Amino acid sequence: MPSSAKKTLLSPSKITAWLDCEHYLTLKNNPERRRNRKQSRGTSDSEKSETLQEEGIGILEAPTDFADMLRKKGDLHERKCLENYKEKFGSSVFEVPEQNREEGESFEAWVERVGNPMNGEYEIIFQMPFIYEGVRGIADFLEKTENNGKVVYEPVDSKLARAGAKQGHLLQLLFYTEAVEDLTGERPEKIHVELGSGERESFLVSDYWWYWQRLRKKLIKVVETDSSTDTKPEKCSHCGICEFYWEECRPEWRANDSLVFLSGIRKTHQVALKKVGIETLTGLAAIPESHLSEVSEYNFDEESEQVFQKAINIWAKKSGNNLDDIHSEWNANQKKLPEIEINQLLKLWRQARLQVVTAQTKEIPTHFFSEQEMLEKVTEREKSKRGESLLHLPEMNEHDIYLDFEGHPFWQIKEGIIFLFGYLEKKDGKWEYVQLWSHDKATEKEKATQLVEFLHDRYKTHSEMNIYHYNHTERALLSDLMNDGDPTSSIVSILGHNFEDSPPEKQKLDELVNAGTFVDLLAVVRNSLQAGTESYSLKEMELLAGFTRNRKDLAESGEVNDDGSIDKGAGAVFEFELYANADLYGIEKDEDRLKRIADYNKDDVEATRELHEWLIRKREENERLPDVTSPIPEDQEEETKSEYMQRVEILKEKIISKIEEERSGI
Repeated sequence: MPSSAKKTLLSPSKITAWLDCEHYLTLKNNPERRRNRKQSRGTSDSEKSETLQEEGIGILEAPTDFADMLRKKGDLHERKCLENYKEKFGSSVFEVPEQNREEGESFEAWVERVGNPMNGEYEIIFQMPFIYEGVRGIADFLEKTENNGKVVYEPVDSKLARAGAKQGHLLQLLFYTEAVEDLTGERPEKIHVELGSGERESFLVSDYWWYWQRLRKKLIKVVETDSSTDTKPEKCSHCGICEFYWEECRPEWRANDSLVFLSGIRKTHQVALKKVGIETLTGLAAIPESHLSEVSEYNFDEESEQVFQKAINIWAKKSGNNLDDIHSEWNANQKKLPEIEINQLLKLWRQARLQVVTAQTKEIPTHFFSEQEMLEKVTEREKSKRGESLLHLPEMNEHDIYLDFEGHPFWQIKEGIIFLFGYLEKKDGKWEYVQLWSHDKATEKEKATQLVEFLHDRYKTHSEMNIYHYNHTERALLSDLMNDGDPTSSIVSILGHNFEDSPPEKQKLDELVNAGTFVDLLAVVRNSLQAGTESYSLKEMELLAGFTRNRKDLAESGEVNDDGSIDKGAGAVFEFELYANADLYGIEKDEDRLKRIADYNKDDVEATRELHEWLIRKREENERLPDVTSPIPEDQEEETKSEYMQRVEILKEKIISKIEEERSGI
């Protein structure tokens, strides 16, 4: 065994995480770099697990949180793949004996005990352990094939994603390919991924081999030199499922006033700002506007400016930082940042100022765009439908509906489900919450149909009604995890997904959509204002409206609070998983889980209604905005275009005219 393997053994999963975040490897391999891990709020994970398992023994151990649930679903998918292989090959499937951890068997000793079963006797080898060149791992499956008359075993990995094997999947398989070649002398020609959809994706090893060799050398060098200890936490796609995110990285970012907390900032923006010495949120906010632009519309009024300066002074006193020192590099670069377009930089700067005020005063300031800005945003996004800015947001009426759904992307391995359609309607002068539950795909379509028919009938009777919703950030997270164009990304697409083969229902839904009845308040917010919040999720925006949820304060980690209430959208998924698949985990089918989900969903629709009311009130208070509550007429669409867009079109007409003149020989 190479010396590198003796020093540090990496796993393919660590390598995959390292691709997204080098700091992950630092924390994983250097325990002294970690802080003392905080216990999760309330019951510890081990206690949770014991509690969940006390009712019986299931096929799988009950998950302790959302990330663990995904891992368990992955395990289940792997088992189903194994069952399929057994049905096809019977006794030719070899299940590698498990590592004897109870007797203290090391991974190295296990590998030695298993030896090399790739002698052609078995069609499938399950859970084959490898150690090679400082990396250790367990291949899900090795599948026998022939290449030029020689027996070869090709690695197969089971992945929960339903489409598009990712870079990390391939790199894991390439490691197994290399390890197989080391033991057998034969390099597999292909690698395979069994997706959650039941489909298989296959790749030629030769297409990716050079990349793996290069990457592995770099990785081993990092480990051997221990250079990973110099890494810093960076926001990346791995954060959503990383065990270090809440206890390690977020506290460090918070302590350093990191730009990762600036709403709307991208990685490219952070890199560009760092080049000119701007690495903190407050440092960006404190740049004088005269250094950025002469555009007067970005100026804060005198009162807002005084509040900001007070906040800056509080920050400087607390942190001991000097703004002149922070801006020295910025000044040395002639106060220029060509990598970021000026309007985008001004937007980030204004957002930073608002968040600094929130951080230091605990009050959330807002900045409403001018009428022209709102019109530009609507027009530039090629949308001129009713309700997409504060200018055109409809007034409230008693026939309005406030709507929110809860979905589970991995309810079953091959398909997700919308398990709750919740909405508010007014009856006898009082707002009432209605919940439509579905526990299988047939019921999902039934409830979706019921909802659309209800909405359509209401519209036919009351044409002034609108359907308000707020597309949540957690749905984007779930969509990313699914990697398959998640139908839960849009309220309308969720409903439409159920009516692909149902013309009558689809026609009714299309009629509602075309009539402009659906109003996304997230679009209204984004096109109308900036607020001193770290995101524009409903949980943040409802604070502006003074909405209080029917539970304790939000916890920064976990999905379920001390009082049993749900904290995040992922928590609703987790609770439904434990309810719907109780038999899988051998636990009681607890009806209280559905009540907690319903309470969470009810809070969402009530918050949506109160946010709508707050937006209307703010429009009435804003002297800069006209009282416009109707859609932009099609014949007046030209009036919504910014002066810039109008100049572009005039220039375009001149160019076309010039071309035509030249062609005509004029």
